[in-house]
Amino acid sequence: MTQASSTFSQLKSSQSFKLLLGLTLVTVIEAVCYAWIEVLLYTSDNALLYNTWLFGHYSTYHIVLAVLVVAMIFGVGFFGSMILSPRRFAKFMFIAAGDFMLWVFLEDEFFFIFSGTTHTPTDWSSSFLGSVYLLGDYTPTWYFLAAGLTFLFWYLGLSWPEGSGSPKFMNRLKTVLSFRASR
Repeated sequence: MTQASSTFSQLKSSQSFKLLLGLTLVTVIEAVCYAWIEVLLYTSDNALLYNTWLFGHYSTYHIVLAVLVVAMIFGVGFFGSMILSPRRFAKFMFIAAGDFMLWVFLEDEFFFIFSGTTHTPTDWSSSFLGSVYLLGDYTPTWYFLAAGLTFLFWYLGLSWPEGSGSPKFMNRLKTVLSFRASR
């Protein structure tokens, strides 16, 4: 058995990986549902949609659904990690932060899929960081940033040392990154 397959076998059997898979499944389901609800609202004549009082784009329904999503992604895992092992809180936070970045990306993309529209260089999704013309379509630049942050947070969560105490956050992060770099 090679070292890579041995490492993958260990990863598959770890509780952290199971936590990652569970939270990611919840994230994907929430992102798709949120986008579907958003498209239904945008295609209706609901007055609630047009009261964009937050940053000129977001309305009350955006906030209510976002609170629900944040509560699901962070709340379920938070209580699970605190009940099962309070020392694994940082591990959970990295995994949940990665899943939150994944949710933001998926919700935005599924909005475009469900509404049948394509990205343009001037749509609201491309407005703050621009877009890249790739494979015949525009892709918001922040999608690449979100994907990178998702995998970085997942990596940090899965790499976090098990069972040790809780030193200050930056010292722990430095330990994880220096350990991986020295290999």
